Amino acid sequence: MSLTLSQTLTPVRLPEYKGTISVSSSQRYFQDEQGLGFLVIGQNDAVTWPGLVELFDQTSPTATEDYIVDLRAHGITVSRVMMEYAQFERGYLETSPGVFSPAAIRFWDSFIALAERQGLYLLLTPYDTFWQVRNWSLYPYSAAMGGPCNSLHDWLTAPAAIAAQKARWDFIIERWGGSPNIFAWDLMNEIDLYWGGTPAEIDAYITEMATYVREKELAVWGRRHLLTVSSATPIPDSEFGQVIYNHPLLDFATTHLYVGQGTCTPTDGVECADEMISGVRLSMQTLSHPRPYLDSESGPIYEWIKDRAVDREYHHNMSWAHLMAGGAGSGMRWPYTVPHCLLPEFRENLLALARFAATIDWSRFASRNVTQHLRVDRPGIIKTGCSDQKTTALLWLLADSRLPGTISLSGAGVTLVHTLPDGLYCVELWDTQMGVVIEEWAATVSGKKLTLTLPPLESSHRDVALVVRAAG
Repeated sequence: MSLTLSQTLTPVRLPEYKGTISVSSSQRYFQDEQGLGFLVIGQNDAVTWPGLVELFDQTSPTATEDYIVDLRAHGITVSRVMMEYAQFERGYLETSPGVFSPAAIRFWDSFIALAERQGLYLLLTPYDTFWQVRNWSLYPYSAAMGGPCNSLHDWLTAPAAIAAQKARWDFIIERWGGSPNIFAWDLMNEIDLYWGGTPAEIDAYITEMATYVREKELAVWGRRHLLTVSSATPIPDSEFGQVIYNHPLLDFATTHLYVGQGTCTPTDGVECADEMISGVRLSMQTLSHPRPYLDSESGPIYEWIKDRAVDREYHHNMSWAHLMAGGAGSGMRWPYTVPHCLLPEFRENLLALARFAATIDWSRFASRNVTQHLRVDRPGIIKTGCSDQKTTALLWLLADSRLPGTISLSGAGVTLVHTLPDGLYCVELWDTQMGVVIEEWAATVSGKKLTLTLPPLESSHRDVALVVRAAG
C-alpha cells in the first residue's frame, strides 16, 4: 500500500515518560518506569546561555519555562547541563570548597522543578572542566585560591581533592538527588583531557566516585540514577578505551565526537555523517558487552558554521547518522551558534527524528550496526543501519552532495544481507525532514537477503530512512 505525503502529515504522538530512567531490557537503549523505551534526544545547555540564563539571573523565569516547553514540544527528552559554568565566577556552584552559591542553589531548585513539571530529563555533570582549567588560578579548588589542588594532576588523585569532590556530591545528592528527572550523572566531563591521569588512575577515580555516588544515593533515596563518564577522545582505544566503554560501574558509554579532530569538518553538511557513522560503529565494536552508547557533545568545535542552512543540514545529518548507526539517541549538539543555544531549526530537526523514534520499541530493540551488510546499487550514497537481527532493521541513506552532478535516491536499489531471518516484512519509507511515512510496501527476505527498490522521490529528498518490520 502506498501513501501520499499529504495523507501522512498527522503528527505521531510523542511519548510521555514517567519516573526514573534505567537501561532497557534490550541493553542498548533506555526505558522509563512504565517500561516505555527512552532515547536521549537533545543537546547541551548551560546556566549562562540563552534559555537558562533568564532563570539564573532572575530576569525572566517564565522565559526559561517557555524554553523548556518548546524543547519538549519538539521531542527533546534530555538536556545535558554542567552544574556550574566556570567561564564566569557568577556561574560557580561553590564559591569556595563547601560554600555553595545562593544564586546557583536558587537556580537548580527552580530549574529541576521546571524540568519535572514539563517532562524534561537532565544529564548532569558536576564540573565545567573546560573553563575550570582555563581559569585555574582563580578557581576555588586551586591551591592559589586556598583549595586542595596544588596541580591539575591532583584533581583525580589527591585525597584532599577527592574529599572535596565527594562533599560536592553529598550536597547535590541530598538536595536534588530525589528528582526522577535526573536522567543520569556524568561523573566527570572529559576526564581524559586536562588532568594528566593514566588509564589506571582514571579507572581508580571512576571506581571510587561511582561507588560513592551509587551508595550515597541508595542511602539517602533508596534508589539511584544512571552513571557515565564522558571522554574528550572521540573514539578512545587501548587501556583508556576499555575504561570508558566497559567500566563495570558505568551504566552507559559516552564520548565527544567533535569536528576538527579527524571527526568531521564544518565545510559542508555531509562529511559529518560519514564520520558519525564510523564513530558510532567503532564505539559499539569496542563494547565488550551490550550497553547503550551515545555522543554527549558534538559540533563544529574549531570553526563555527556561519551559514545557518548548512548548519541545519549538518545537524540533521549528524543526528540521523548517530541514531541509525546504533547510537542511543540523536547525539547532543554543543551549540557553537549565535545565539548560543539550540536554534529553532535544530529543534525542528529533532522533532522529525522524535516522530520517527516514537514508532520503534526501543526497550526491546537489541540493535547491532549492520552497515557492512547494506548495499546500494549506485555510487554517491552514504548508508548505515542497525538491526536486532530478529524482526526489525532501521536503514538510512544520504545522497552525497559533495560529488559532481546530482545524486538521486529515486529508484535506488537497496540490498540488506545476513541480517534478518527469512519471511515477510513491511517496509516504511520515511521523510526525515518532516518525520512522516511517505510510502509502505511488503517485502520478502529469502536466503537472508532483502532487496528493495526505492519509489520515485523528489530531488528535495536528500536523505530517507527505512523501517523494515516483520509482518504480523
